[in-house]
Amino acid sequence: MGYRTVALSQVDGTGSEAIGRDAARKLGFGYLNEAIIAQVARDHGMDTGTVAEAERRKSFFLRVAEAAARGTANPVPPDPSVYEPDQTDKLLSLIRDTVQDAAERGSVILAAHAACYACADRPDVLRVCITAPPATRLSRVAAARGLSDKEAARWLRRSDAGRAGYLKRVYGISGESPADYDVVINTERLAPDAAAGLITGLVRRPADG
Repeated sequence: MGYRTVALSQVDGTGSEAIGRDAARKLGFGYLNEAIIAQVARDHGMDTGTVAEAERRKSFFLRVAEAAARGTANPVPPDPSVYEPDQTDKLLSLIRDTVQDAAERGSVILAAHAACYACADRPDVLRVCITAPPATRLSRVAAARGLSDKEAARWLRRSDAGRAGYLKRVYGISGESPADYDVVINTERLAPDAAAGLITGLVRRPADG
């Protein structure tokens, strides 16, 4: 079976957004990233902000729970206006289901919400990790956002922590491994066009007979 969908890791400072969009253009695929949020909201009659907030809340409360387990967090009484576990779990499940549904339809590059893990059991999905060394990521984020190196480092720490929290809460992944992906691309020296070319070449390659 050939690849009908590409699941692309989305990490700040690696150029994954440009690579994903370029590959989608070359393949004639759709490109779905944060638009998944809008689709979930639209399909279920929810406010977009409510769905997006569900992901952020889970990351925050996961960090609090882990700190409490280490004995480093002060107890905070629950505030129903801030967090509703049942509703948030449902929203996260809907996002995961929407990613999987998009993969089932095919002809799309999925570039958000840990799509590589949502589609881990699908042989027709090419799972691609776009990465770069920490120093390269830092310099790119600093340049793109007009930040100092210190500010960019803080930004990346928050971004990476949020991603790690999401993976652990939704998919039970405590740490990413190269083995979680079919292809790992280091963009330190590989240009976005070349990286997109690698992806499109794999998708267009005839399935092994």
